Amino acid sequence: MDPASIRSTGSRDAAAASTQPSGAEVEAQLGRILASVVFRGSARLQRFLQVAVERTLAGEGDRLKEYAVGRDVFDRGADYDPRVDSIVRVEAQRLRRKLREYYQDDGRMDPVVISLPPGGYAPAFARPAQPGPVLARTEGARAEGERFAASAPPDSNTVAVLPFSNLSQEPEQQYFCDGITEDIINALTSIPELQVIGRTSMFALRRTAPDPREIGARLGAGTIIEGTVRKAGDVLRVSAKIIDAETRQARWSQVFDRKTTEVFRIEDEIARSIANTLRVTVGSGQPADTRHQAPAAEAHTLYLRGRQAWNQLTRDGFLSAIELFSRAIALYPDYAPPYAGLADAYVWLSIWGMIRPKEALPKSQRLAQDAIRLNPELASASVSLGATACFLDREWDQGLALFRKALSLQPSYSVGLQLHGICLMELRRFEEAMTYLERAVVLDPLSVRANRSLGALHYVQGRDQEARHWFESAAALHPEAPESHYLLARMHLQQRRYKEALEAARKCDTTPPSAFPLSVLGVSLARNGDHAGAERILRRLAEMSLSAYVDPLPSAFVQVALGNREAALDEFEKSIDEHSPFAALANVDPLLDELRSEARFRDLIGLLKFPQP
Repeated sequence: MDPASIRSTGSRDAAAASTQPSGAEVEAQLGRILASVVFRGSARLQRFLQVAVERTLAGEGDRLKEYAVGRDVFDRGADYDPRVDSIVRVEAQRLRRKLREYYQDDGRMDPVVISLPPGGYAPAFARPAQPGPVLARTEGARAEGERFAASAPPDSNTVAVLPFSNLSQEPEQQYFCDGITEDIINALTSIPELQVIGRTSMFALRRTAPDPREIGARLGAGTIIEGTVRKAGDVLRVSAKIIDAETRQARWSQVFDRKTTEVFRIEDEIARSIANTLRVTVGSGQPADTRHQAPAAEAHTLYLRGRQAWNQLTRDGFLSAIELFSRAIALYPDYAPPYAGLADAYVWLSIWGMIRPKEALPKSQRLAQDAIRLNPELASASVSLGATACFLDREWDQGLALFRKALSLQPSYSVGLQLHGICLMELRRFEEAMTYLERAVVLDPLSVRANRSLGALHYVQGRDQEARHWFESAAALHPEAPESHYLLARMHLQQRRYKEALEAARKCDTTPPSAFPLSVLGVSLARNGDHAGAERILRRLAEMSLSAYVDPLPSAFVQVALGNREAALDEFEKSIDEHSPFAALANVDPLLDELRSEARFRDLIGLLKFPQP
């Protein structure tokens, strides 16, 4: 419930007086919130809320501007520039969601509602309009990520770009339309004042009825962009609209009749029109036409098809992406994005144990460096090199610096947010990781990868209920993917719910088998007392390694469950030697907790070159 929707009785002034809590009541409510389970583990948000409430009660709410909050709450220095550093906007979003989460659970019956209205940093105080639960959970969400994204009123500076519709006769022109959509999304993500919903979520909504109010509510977006494309020969007609999600009214619309060679100029004009309509500034992250410089439509189409395949998160998808990116590079060697895409494909093949990491490392590193050489301002290239540095080469400081650079170029780049958060999680910097991974889900709530990553962060901290929410959300978005069931089985194992773990793990035994999902079946069998079954899984993993690379870490998991510590440590050491991206997760992975008392385990952790606190 919005605190502003309080029912009036009698005169307006009398109603306001009867519903406005006293300062003492607000202070008491602040204490309840700060002591709650929802806020207890987040010192940063506790401080933000406390400072905001105390200053508002002192009559200084009008001084809670972005610059002041950044300096006073988040300890930014004298050179702090809110246009570049989005810390206050990001944390304000988190605070709004946490407040709503609190009132959905612990605070359902509380007598005072504290909220942070969109567009500002001064909190509002009110009493509930009626006795009873203050807030109800969102109903009918397809995934937990949608509920999470929609937990605050839509903000006009949160933008959702619907896939542009293809009005041409040729169905293959859909890739061209998707290219326009993706370019506009990329152009907008470079504007710090905007929160841009990610491409995965937007393309997942392609077949739904494009009702602006419904989409705004589901994704927390106050501004919707929609359009159509008609292409005949070299003649192009693009129509675009900026729609207010709440009122469904068009705030801007235009039709462009141009040659196909001018498509990037059209995208640039649309991005600038959106910025002008929302009264934000296109900053140093230049708009679409100056960033991409695609030498031909074919180059961009091949790149987009590669990204679409990459987003399938399957072996076949990654291999298809490699073929498409490689073809684009062969035809257009000076075009940077396919190099970054190809680097990503090799990184993710190695992350899921589908290619030897030692083989992936030099390839992904060289490709990402080539992409940066061709276009130093390409955020995806910095993310690719950052992922290689952290997950394969264990150069943590270099990787984090590259993630920061990428997010300064494109603050709403969801993949960059996810990988930055995962890297911080492996370094046990959990609160910082939460900032990035929560923001990634808000910006791309229908992304399987984003939901899994946030679930993993809760999982390694022992937050079982929250982990289950996000893992089940990922499974709902992609029910056939064994990786989601693998993560659910892990969660059940941590809770010692071994029968439920085994039920989930059996869904991981696919054809062809995948080592990490298969390993959790071995662990579940061992925990249920079926040691012979777990041994059979070890033999299957060994047989798989005869014909293809198999990360040794899955065998380590099964050996731990069987009580074979030395054998588990042997496999862990092999995994480190192979530069397995998952080896670093040993720093936080509950499946290896039984090894932490071993001196050899601690020595092996030292080989991962984690920075000293």
